Amino acid sequence: MDLLTTAKALAERVEAEATRAKVPVAVSVIDIHGNLVLQHRMNGAPLFSLELSERKAYTSALIRIRTADLVPLVQPGQSLFPLLAVSGGRYSAMGGGVPLTQDGEVFAGIGVSGGTTEQDIAVVEAAVR
Repeated sequence: MDLLTTAKALAERVEAEATRAKVPVAVSVIDIHGNLVLQHRMNGAPLFSLELSERKAYTSALIRIRTADLVPLVQPGQSLFPLLAVSGGRYSAMGGGVPLTQDGEVFAGIGVSGGTTEQDIAVVEAAVR
């Protein structure tokens, strides 16, 4: 599989979904080693959405779960509570990041940011179906 080709196709799907939802977003794809493969910001998406989409993609690629599913695990008293503090801000527990899999194995993560958390989740989930 050519990861860049896959990332480009996913970015196009994200943009199409975000356009339908009328919410400009940024999208990032990170490989399982933490390397940025693709980053794209739609016109009108907040500049900070680039960084947030990258953190969401990084988290989903390396932790291998949806960032929305990470939220309850990083609350005080939970098993992964220290994760966000010890990562130097690299990990994100905001919804909008999804691990990408093929044959049951994670090969990358995708992150979307620019709308509300609910909008980011809806856009990325629709794009990766």
